[in-house]
Amino acid sequence: MSAGGALGAITEILSWVGIGAAVLFGAAALIVRLADGAWQPIRGLVIDDVVRWFGDDGVHEAPLTPELRAAATRDELDLFHRIGSRDVVRLHRHSPWPRLLGGVALACGTVGVIAVIVQIAAMILAG
Repeated sequence: MSAGGALGAITEILSWVGIGAAVLFGAAALIVRLADGAWQPIRGLVIDDVVRWFGDDGVHEAPLTPELRAAATRDELDLFHRIGSRDVVRLHRHSPWPRLLGGVALACGTVGVIAVIVQIAAMILAG
């Protein structure tokens, strides 16, 4: 096999794998983002070992985790509450998973596109 043939085979494999993985990870990022749901900002009060807040449908409470205790300033917390649940809170509006999966999709897509560009350039130079 010549050097041109090896380059062509490698770039062909990298382009298919890179673009295919980009589609797969991009779809996974979208699914995870949609499954995460909607979160609304709340102001929680720390009372004993629970965080309590007022919602549209009454008073809600969640256990005070070490992460929440570390973020508490005095007796109050700025949190995000999952709409539709009674006791699910977190410190950030968005989960880090969709961003991670989207970054992996972007990296894989970049590898795939670069492989296609190298393949086209090699064909032009050879031909």
